[in-house]
Amino acid sequence: MDLEALGGSPVGHLVPIRGNDARFGEFDYFAFNPYPLPSDVSLSSQTWTAVAEAATALGKLDFACAQLPDPRLLIRPALWREALDTSALEGTHGALRDLLEAQLPSTQFLSPEITEIRAYERVALMAFELVKNRPISRGFLCELQMELLKDADTPPRDLGRLRQDQVWIGASDRPIQEARFVPVPPDDRLHAALDEWENWVQNPLANLPPVLRAALIHYQFETIHPFGDGNGRIGRLVVVLQLLRDGALNYPALTVSPWFLRRRSDYQNHLLLVSCTGDWNPWAQFFCHAVREQCDSLITNAGLLLDWLREARKAVNDRRWSGAIHNLLEDLIEWPVVTAAVVAARYNVTAMQAARMINHLVEIKVLNEMTGRSYGRIFGATKVIEIVDRMSA
Repeated sequence: MDLEALGGSPVGHLVPIRGNDARFGEFDYFAFNPYPLPSDVSLSSQTWTAVAEAATALGKLDFACAQLPDPRLLIRPALWREALDTSALEGTHGALRDLLEAQLPSTQFLSPEITEIRAYERVALMAFELVKNRPISRGFLCELQMELLKDADTPPRDLGRLRQDQVWIGASDRPIQEARFVPVPPDDRLHAALDEWENWVQNPLANLPPVLRAALIHYQFETIHPFGDGNGRIGRLVVVLQLLRDGALNYPALTVSPWFLRRRSDYQNHLLLVSCTGDWNPWAQFFCHAVREQCDSLITNAGLLLDWLREARKAVNDRRWSGAIHNLLEDLIEWPVVTAAVVAARYNVTAMQAARMINHLVEIKVLNEMTGRSYGRIFGATKVIEIVDRMSA
């Protein structure tokens, strides 16, 4: 940790800490305790332009969602991509196809990676509902953290609570003195820092646009690092939750992790740079560029998904196929991987009817068999999967 730079920070101060690392023994070092977020920030005209562009992009994304026959046609695919990439930022990697197949009732084995990624998807959907009626608070975040990690192979001992141990950010096999960053100690200072953060989040300031508030909120949350695990994933989820609470978004379709993942080092460096310099401009611009470019990408991909659906509908209508096949087709954007058993149960049809519906969609290349087996076959809307995969490109 750059003690000289952080020691002169205008947005926080170093505090001495002492502890014991089971690997390297006792240590005496320093942690960074951030000051409360400001009520106003001095920004360059270039930064204000980036803020305005990001706000406009959010409005366009919301409008695109409102024009869809069902906003879930974009929200659910975007969430798959976010779940994969926010987890990848923390070192947990999985494939989109594996994540989609994991939703099938017949899937008996899930890798630890897919289990973890699915946990984020579940937590995000829960949070999107809860935040409609609940403010973003310590209790709210503790619930999300518990749900995120309750099924982990090694959940933190302080699951669902603020961390009780000193943590640091850096290589796992190196001592604290070689850490990239050491957040506030797990005592009254941690509790006070999060209480101040919570008060700031719950009291919107008229002179700070929601997208700029989101940038500051995310920085402060990651700097405080309130939990023993899950801070990155929860912190990036809070970006969307706060924009929903502040009215900048009506639909939770925004993803930021794909953009941050492609620029992982820059993302980490910008967060640290705020602590070292107190200059909000580089981080605010970086964050706003992420929001704007992700909104543009999501709108483009929403168009691609709708084009695919229109073409598929035309192919089905041209053949005068009727019945539940139309419901199946409409649902493939939200559920692009199916089996005959799933189709039969979901649409209350016989096994023979389900097989016929799937065969029809295979015939017009809407579905493709994905296993190469003659039994236990899985079918996927591969074009949908390709479009969702491109959301991270």
